[in-house]
Amino acid sequence: MRRLKIVLVEDSVLLQEMVTEVIESMPKTELVGVAATEEAALSTIAKNHPDLVVVDLQLKEGDGLGVLRALYSQSKKYGDPKKVVFTNNTSKGLKSRCEALGIEGYFDKSYQLDDLTDYVSSLSASS
Repeated sequence: MRRLKIVLVEDSVLLQEMVTEVIESMPKTELVGVAATEEAALSTIAKNHPDLVVVDLQLKEGDGLGVLRALYSQSKKYGDPKKVVFTNNTSKGLKSRCEALGIEGYFDKSYQLDDLTDYVSSLSASS
């Protein structure tokens, strides 16, 4: 059985723990890395070549847009994972910028954890 490999890019320890718990409770998923900065995220993605990257836009150092830009422009280095944003920033302009970088979903942290969970579940079911 192939597991969906996931990297979480999130700087809040509380949200890291919450999302980790949700992912680890799902069948056919494997959290292969968690990173709190842009540099750590890119290193973790390059090392693990995940199927999915869940990205917060505001990080301790760097930002999620930098992660998305690198994934979009350097697929030989990072592979071609699916990308979703999980953020508190609901700006339509920012969402459009993320969509231009190839994201497949944009989830609001304040009320869309269940939607993110459903998305991950649907991906893992098809893997």
